[in-house]
Amino acid sequence: MPSRSFSRWVLVLPGVSALLGAAPAFSDEPEKRETQPAVAEPSPEDATKPADEPEPGTTVRIEGQKKAGSASETTLDRQVLHAAPHKGASETLSVVPGVFVTQHGGQGKAHQIFLRGFDAQHGQDVEIWAGGAPVNEVSNLHGQGYADMHFIIPEVIERVRALPGTYDVTQGDFAVAGSLGFDLGYDEPGFTVSTSIGSFFERRLFMAYHPPSFDDETFAAVEAEATNGFGPSRAARHASAIGQIGFDVGQTLHVRLMASFYAARFDSAGVLPLAKVESGAIDPFETLDPNQGGDSMRVQVVGEVRQYGEDTKDRYRFSPFFVARDLKLRHNFTGFLVDPTNGDGTQQTNSAKTVGAVGSYSRRFDWLSPRDEVEIGVFARSDWIDQAQVRLSPIDDRVTEQLVDAEVRATNLAGWVQAEVTALRRIRMRAGLRADGLFFAALDKVREAAGAERSSMGFHLGPKATVDVMIVPGLNALASFGMGFRSPQARSLGNGETTPFTEVLSFEGGARYALGPELAVKAAAFHTRLSNDLVFDEVVARNEPVGPTARTGGVLEVSARPVPWLVSATSVTYTHAAFTEDDGEHAAGDLLPYAPQLVARSDLGVQPKLTTLLDRALVLKAGTGLSFVGMRPLPFGEMGHDIFLVDATLGLRWKEIEAKVDVFNLLNARWYDGEFTYASNFERGASPSLVAQRHVTVGYPITVMGTVSGYL
Repeated sequence: MPSRSFSRWVLVLPGVSALLGAAPAFSDEPEKRETQPAVAEPSPEDATKPADEPEPGTTVRIEGQKKAGSASETTLDRQVLHAAPHKGASETLSVVPGVFVTQHGGQGKAHQIFLRGFDAQHGQDVEIWAGGAPVNEVSNLHGQGYADMHFIIPEVIERVRALPGTYDVTQGDFAVAGSLGFDLGYDEPGFTVSTSIGSFFERRLFMAYHPPSFDDETFAAVEAEATNGFGPSRAARHASAIGQIGFDVGQTLHVRLMASFYAARFDSAGVLPLAKVESGAIDPFETLDPNQGGDSMRVQVVGEVRQYGEDTKDRYRFSPFFVARDLKLRHNFTGFLVDPTNGDGTQQTNSAKTVGAVGSYSRRFDWLSPRDEVEIGVFARSDWIDQAQVRLSPIDDRVTEQLVDAEVRATNLAGWVQAEVTALRRIRMRAGLRADGLFFAALDKVREAAGAERSSMGFHLGPKATVDVMIVPGLNALASFGMGFRSPQARSLGNGETTPFTEVLSFEGGARYALGPELAVKAAAFHTRLSNDLVFDEVVARNEPVGPTARTGGVLEVSARPVPWLVSATSVTYTHAAFTEDDGEHAAGDLLPYAPQLVARSDLGVQPKLTTLLDRALVLKAGTGLSFVGMRPLPFGEMGHDIFLVDATLGLRWKEIEAKVDVFNLLNARWYDGEFTYASNFERGASPSLVAQRHVTVGYPITVMGTVSGYL
């Protein structure tokens, strides 16, 4: 997701703390940097001082969201994201209102993402960007829009930007339920070394360096982690490295360079029949096929050049990116149902190279107000993909059937124009149009025996609009409209076919209230319609097309920082997702399977200074995160199990030394991170039953992780 954040550099002087207070209803602050002296050497207490209490005379970077594009748009900063513990970068998304993530395929496979009544599987309905590059993979064999976020090191997440709906012209392919963006940065000056050890012999090493004279944007970090897992076939290992540098060129130009490297190997326990789990016939942490799992690699390089400055009316940004990805997955959802002799275990391999760029130019002008602005932008992305799927024998791993052997080429070229005007000092209006052209070519060597390549191309136009009315200072009412799309799997297209898109039509209305940094409240109602949808198919182990659907719901978000050392954030989202037409398997009005209707989250974090020892502050760090997921529809009118998880952290920091304990699933709840309903047969040679039954993957039990960190 192209960046929409803004930066303000201010020299904080005694008595001007109002600079940190509430912003005007329509801030016209351009992205800028004031020329200031280098940051002074930190005092003994600086390492533990909350960001809200800067020392007089120091240079502080203040980040925030510029001009909200919808009532529910939100930016979550480091203080909120790290209030409660998270097992990885993907899990931090649970703090976003309406989002819940699970990992039913092993600690290395991309997470399953739920957002506003969408079961996005591994990313098909959520556009995700990290560090300036797209994470979603076009025409991935395991699932359209596959988004593996394991390469992101949790400590270097500076903020998460969430754009629910399809109301922004920068949102493109996969922005069906919305878009999520990770901005990366690290705020601990000097060297950091952390070692962790926990339940199931989980080990982790984290190291980072952030030059004290640079802002948080410049850092280098590496992590290595391994675990035996909480049951058979759950071991995992991965390593990740990220480096980023930002620097100014002259007075109005800023350059950012970023590179990341990631590799992982993991096992997967797979599904279990729920009836056998509940009857005690199968241990909940058992596996019926120990050959499942996979490996994953990612290399990413991003550059960015942007113009800034308070006095300039013209601003631009250009950001090229390159991503190389390799993925191998082996799984078996149905046992011996399809092939009673050799079994249904399949192996998928997907290798892709992606190159692209995002660019934009904006000009500020004085028409109805000095804040009026016009922006034009371009987006380009090309992918070269090799993919294969085979069925393997459970005895000797020989290939029993070649299901897919394909080469795919994909190109997405897009442009947009957007105008924003402010009238009567209270009414802000934003309208834009995005045009996308998508080209696909597929050489399917199994389907096309003669080796003929099929190609197709299509276009999509997406208008967007938002009206923002200031009721009173601090209280704004917003209404948004947008049209978006999701591209199809390239191998599903016929030669010369006009690329069929999933058309998305979305509406939202609501209000935002802010009382400085102390309190923020957002409430919104939304409605989204899809021309066609996707639902999980156990035979091919991915989502397959179904008929049109609609989602209607509401979200409430409340965040508070009554004192600098305390933060709380709570949200509740309800969504009714249903089919709008009969499609042969589903009737109009039927609930959409697998997408939870109710998602709630509450985070609380405190970091008070307890005392001073040897001129060093002793700071308590404590926090909790509560997640609830309920009313999960399943096929045939059934409902899945509710989920209630409590995570907690407790630690002490004494400037250079920190020790903490993180506990996940504190109440040791029995929960299922995946629930599916279909027919299966896990007994080789037995006559299969075609009666659908419920299958589950069991979520992790109580897990404890201890960490000791040194800051040098």
